[in-house]
Amino acid sequence: MKITEQEKRRMNEIYFTLSTKQAQLFHGLYHRVFELSTGFYNGHEHQTPDGTWQMDYYPIPVISVKGYCDVEISLDGISVTTKKKRKDALAYSFEKLRGYSFEAFGVESYLDTFYRDGMTIAELKENISRSEEREIGFCFSLPWDTDGEAMYEFAKLLRREGFYY
Repeated sequence: MKITEQEKRRMNEIYFTLSTKQAQLFHGLYHRVFELSTGFYNGHEHQTPDGTWQMDYYPIPVISVKGYCDVEISLDGISVTTKKKRKDALAYSFEKLRGYSFEAFGVESYLDTFYRDGMTIAELKENISRSEEREIGFCFSLPWDTDGEAMYEFAKLLRREGFYY
């Protein structure tokens, strides 16, 4: 497959933007209390407007905050993936996460959605209690303009609240 110079320029513009955001967030987390690694990974999925899941084959930058979360920088935002033990998720109040947009899903069966914006915490806990999952995955959506300091504060919040990865 041969691509045009115009297509190469557009890809470079896109990846320059993604790489710049990755560097900004990495810098905010670096030389702090976290151990980090970073890379570009494909095979992520997104939900289409009709509710189906679509595999994305293009790589996106990911910052792994060892033991706590993965920070995924995509073309339309930043997501932070983490998890909790099932029993801990059932006992957790989620009060300190009020105001953050997130989804909860099965770790073994990741297409099983337990919570998304618009649902109540009671519904989340009811869905978890009906599942056989031992761990519950959480994916927080952060705005594109999240800076390094805000990312550091969010990662510390996850650590304090018992999330891990």
